[in-house]
Amino acid sequence: MTQGKLYVIGTPIGNLKDLTHRAVEIFQECEYIVSENPSTSGKLLAAYGIKRPLRWYRESNHVSMAKIILDDILLRHQTVGLLSEAGTPGVSDPGAKLLQLAYQKNIPVIPIPGASAVTTAVSAFPLAGTKFLFWGFAPRKEGEFRRMITDNLPLLVKEKMALVYFESPFRLKKTLGYLSTLAQELSEQQLDLVVGLGKEMTKLYEQYHFASPNELLSRESHDFKLDKGESTLVIVIKKRHNESNAQLESD
Repeated sequence: MTQGKLYVIGTPIGNLKDLTHRAVEIFQECEYIVSENPSTSGKLLAAYGIKRPLRWYRESNHVSMAKIILDDILLRHQTVGLLSEAGTPGVSDPGAKLLQLAYQKNIPVIPIPGASAVTTAVSAFPLAGTKFLFWGFAPRKEGEFRRMITDNLPLLVKEKMALVYFESPFRLKKTLGYLSTLAQELSEQQLDLVVGLGKEMTKLYEQYHFASPNELLSRESHDFKLDKGESTLVIVIKKRHNESNAQLESD
């Protein structure tokens, strides 16, 4: 009897045409598909004429649903596809918990690469170096948000790493306010903080901006609403180029 398996399938983050040919083929192999949001996933499957049962898998039903999924794979030798609401599963969604249990039971886990908001945003902006630190969703409290950046300042500056994180439209303006205050403080240390902001990436009204927090706040207009659409932010902090810094770097 064929062994069951769990496919981790990357899906578009906006534009439905970004689904890969391989993903379409893999969907046909699955007895059913579990998704963080079956409504969103259903539209994707319908667009490609794929008819497979969809089941809801999210944080609130993880315990009960994970048992069903793993039993189906392990005992009934079924093949199941795992989807997040959009993008790559396991990145800031409950899929990581399911994968942990699957490995504990020696269930084959096979990733099907696809779109990711993280790499999409990173590819759109000029980073200080080639490395980045992904944080998931940013902390809501200002103190924790500041520590997310200040605790990693050596990595961001000396190692030239970027900090990448997700933000909801309801909190973006407040987050930019936090960053504006922090940018002023870092400026006294001869450091410049720049924000790469990707909004509604790959969708009809996608926008990409690379500017200071204050500039982004001042750009809000009819065509650029901070409280509309999901955002991915890329924070870059660089030493300001002047004679004193040049001397420090040469020592």
